[in-house]
Amino acid sequence: MRVEDMPVFQLFYSLALDVEKTSRGYPRDFGWLRGQKLRSSESVCANMTEGFYAQYSTEYLQSLFRCRREARETQTHLRYATDVAILQGNVSERLLAGYEDGVQQLNNVIGSIERKIAARGKAKPAEYSLKEEGSEYACAFPLNHSPSTINP
Repeated sequence: MRVEDMPVFQLFYSLALDVEKTSRGYPRDFGWLRGQKLRSSESVCANMTEGFYAQYSTEYLQSLFRCRREARETQTHLRYATDVAILQGNVSERLLAGYEDGVQQLNNVIGSIERKIAARGKAKPAEYSLKEEGSEYACAFPLNHSPSTINP
């Protein structure tokens, strides 16, 4: 499974695209707000991707906490844009509801991973295992482990 196959990733990716499209017409004075919204909304997807391919479940868990923070930050920017009348209320409500749904899905994934860590430990189960039974890894020649010196 790839991170792009996860419904929660697909939702946040779609929301990030919507945030980009709906903020194109911001006045020049609010370019900073557009930039902040774009960065935080895209960061949700980027952090999810980074964590998904992490070696340990705890790393993945930390990335999901970052995702949740970035999603909440995006919601704050959306509310601010609505309050200063540069984002229409119906668009804001739709995006905020989408982010709320996404955060709930994230909470479910976080809870699932926390339960798995409690049951199995920190490591993600490998999709494949590289194991060679009965193999000998003996060196064909003797190794000298004494420190070497340089003779002048």
